[in-house]
Order: sequence, then structure tokens, then C-alpha cells
Amino acid sequence: MNEETEIKLIKENPIYIRHLDNPGVVLQIEAVKRNGNAIQYISNPQEEVQLIAVKNSPLSIQYIKEPSEAVSIAAVKGNWNALKYVKNPSEAVVESALRAKGWAIQFVNNPSEKQQVIAVENDYDAIKHIKDPSKAAQIKAVEGHWGAIKFIEHPDIEVKCLAIKENPEAIMYLTDYDEEELKLFIKTNINILKYIYETLDINLVVEVLKDKVSQEDIEKSYIKDYMELEILDMDKLDFIKEFGSKEAKKAFIDYKLSN
Repeated sequence: MNEETEIKLIKENPIYIRHLDNPGVVLQIEAVKRNGNAIQYISNPQEEVQLIAVKNSPLSIQYIKEPSEAVSIAAVKGNWNALKYVKNPSEAVVESALRAKGWAIQFVNNPSEKQQVIAVENDYDAIKHIKDPSKAAQIKAVEGHWGAIKFIEHPDIEVKCLAIKENPEAIMYLTDYDEEELKLFIKTNINILKYIYETLDINLVVEVLKDKVSQEDIEKSYIKDYMELEILDMDKLDFIKEFGSKEAKKAFIDYKLSN
């Protein structure tokens, strides 16, 4: 059978190459450019053939023994899942996979902090695939979306506050906090009271608010939220008059004038 006939048969069915003994590079390329998985029937394919195969079908890398870094990168860029078939991937291969999809971190053993950050920067919820994520990775994930806090088993206190600052609902996903942390959360975002007010000692809330409104660097937005928080049943004007700092009183007047 001549090469022209073999090419015709491969064009009709790329897997036909399995029936050929020592097919030449031309035939190999013809097969894998039509079906990357045909590479499993080719012994010791050249890198050129490997590249064409993984670009056509990224997961075909599972059939390639000891793929080069270039081939591995091409595969994971095409499909992040291909990383699970790469043994001992280089740093460049891992980062390429993580930039394609953060979830690829699940195929990385003991990921470095840099790899963790790349993963969650790309997909915040990739944090759920990281055991004991670093503080930097936790922060980057929550910066991507406050809801990432729900996937972190033991978040750092700074990360808890960051999530609460972004959305008070984050308090619903936190369980392992003590009284001192709770006070900090209230100071960070008073709107968490919407979700936990019924379970709190009102004296604790008053104590926290006395300290918060007495601060000269209190945010105007905090005073606005304080004023608009309907669940907080108290004489807010008198409270600010008695305990508020100069800045708190100014923010209060600005709020009243704008409403």
C-alpha cells in the first residue's frame, strides 16, 4: 500500500493509523490533526506531532510518555484538566494551567503560596480546593468575592473582617469567632446586626458602638449605616450627642441634611 492510499484512509478515519507499521511523520501528522487521540497508536512521536495532537485534543497528553514542557503547556492551556495527566509538571506548566482555570490547583501537590494566589486570583472559589490556604491566598480570594469565605475552614481574622466589610451576610458563614472578634466585626460593618441581633446581648452592642462613634476617624458610611439600621432600636441622636466624636457628629449632621 503506497503512502497516498494510506493518507486517504487516515483522512477518512484517523484511528486507522493503528494498523500501520512505523508510519512516517506525514502520516502521523495527518492522523493527529484530525483526531489528537490517535497519538496513542503512534510509538515515540516527535514533538511536532505531540504539539499538533494536544492542540487538537488537550487530553491526548495522557497518551504521551514524558511530554516536553512546551507540549505540556500547550495541553493545559487548551484544557486545564490536562494537568492531572502531567507527571512532575514544571512551575511554568502549573502556572499555565492555573491561569487557564484556578480549579487546576486540585491537581497540584502542596501548592506554593504563589500558585495558590494565581489560582484564586483567576477563580476565587478555587480556594475550596486548597487545604490550609495561606493568608495571602485567603485575602485574594475574598477580594475576588466575599462569598469565598464560606470555603475557608479556618480563615484569618483579617480575612473575616474583609469579607464582612464587603458584605455583612458573610457573618452567616462564620462560626469560630469569640466575643472580641464579634466586637471587631460590629465595628467593621454594623449591618451584621441584621443577621445576628436576636442572639446578642444589647449591652455588648452598646459597648461596641460607644467605642466606635467616639473615634475621630470614623467613616461617614458607618454613621449612615448606623442611622439606617432599623433593627437597632435606640435614640440614635442622643447617643451620638453623648458619645460621638467631633467627626461622628459632623457625619451625623451631614447625613441629616442630605435626607
